[in-house]
Amino acid sequence: MSGFEFRETMAGSYHLLSRPDDERPFSFSVRVRSVPWLKFLREPLADMEGEVDAEGFADHRALRGTMLLDLVRGRRLGYRFDFTDNEGQPRVFRGQKNVELGRLLHTMTTLPGAIEDERGDEVGRVLVRFDAQSDMFQFLKSFRAQR
Repeated sequence: MSGFEFRETMAGSYHLLSRPDDERPFSFSVRVRSVPWLKFLREPLADMEGEVDAEGFADHRALRGTMLLDLVRGRRLGYRFDFTDNEGQPRVFRGQKNVELGRLLHTMTTLPGAIEDERGDEVGRVLVRFDAQSDMFQFLKSFRAQR
């Protein structure tokens, strides 16, 4: 067994820092694929690809990035992916779930993040959630061992 893969969708809203009162829908759906298990245990990073939809800013754009799945040592899940906005400008999404045992459901399903430009300057803020009630079965069903 080489590694694992799964699919995840998160949805919520975003606003650009230039328009803080203009909250708009933001979502992403990704396929996450790990490196082989032994390498993953040393460095818990997995590749991510999928689609981001930030209404009016990056409508249905392809994304590529990595997910840090450091639940044991650091109790965190880090998301970083690249995409282009509707104007063709490169953008980066960065977000992190800080997992707390006393608030496990909330901290595992809520992801605050930021949209950055190519220089690393923040241009927007994002808050997305995993809908555990309606999406959990599909999420668990998507887990697969890679060969």
